[in-house]
Amino acid sequence: MEIQPDLAPPAEKKLTPPPVEVVEGRESSAFSRALAQVEGHRSRVRAALGVALVFRVLFEFQFVSLVRDSQSLMVQVPYIGIAMLSYLLVLMWLSARTRDRFGFGMALGIGVLEATYLVAAAVMQRPFTFGSVWPPLVVAIAHIPMAFFAFKAADAYPPMDSKRPWIVGFLAIPWMAPTLLGVLK
Repeated sequence: MEIQPDLAPPAEKKLTPPPVEVVEGRESSAFSRALAQVEGHRSRVRAALGVALVFRVLFEFQFVSLVRDSQSLMVQVPYIGIAMLSYLLVLMWLSARTRDRFGFGMALGIGVLEATYLVAAAVMQRPFTFGSVWPPLVVAIAHIPMAFFAFKAADAYPPMDSKRPWIVGFLAIPWMAPTLLGVLK
């Protein structure tokens, strides 16, 4: 008998689908685990970024007192805008999901640079009183988790992975900030 591929099977035979093997407790693939790990880092960095931004607006820019005094608010709006732009750039890279390392690098850069700047400014404050130093220190402390989570995100990538995006992301903020401030002046 000749087999013809375009003919249907005989009508008396019942068609049954092949059995599906369901394995309980099956481990997910390495890719799924790595993706879940990166997603966890991404959500922690985003949460820390939001907390740092809120603390920065409330304590460093003293937003509540700026709202009361509209003249001071108009002076501070460009600085608040630049700060928010830098945080939104990090969120942009993290939401792209293909450039996480740029986002993690920029979060690391913002966290380290902002915390270092605020601690140095607080130490050099004259006269040195706790009342004048605590707001910048609170903002610096709020930026440390963001830098820590962004730094820990590096272990989600293979050890031989290129760190160039991390370096570019870390250095992007210092490159852009003076240029933007120069344009505003």
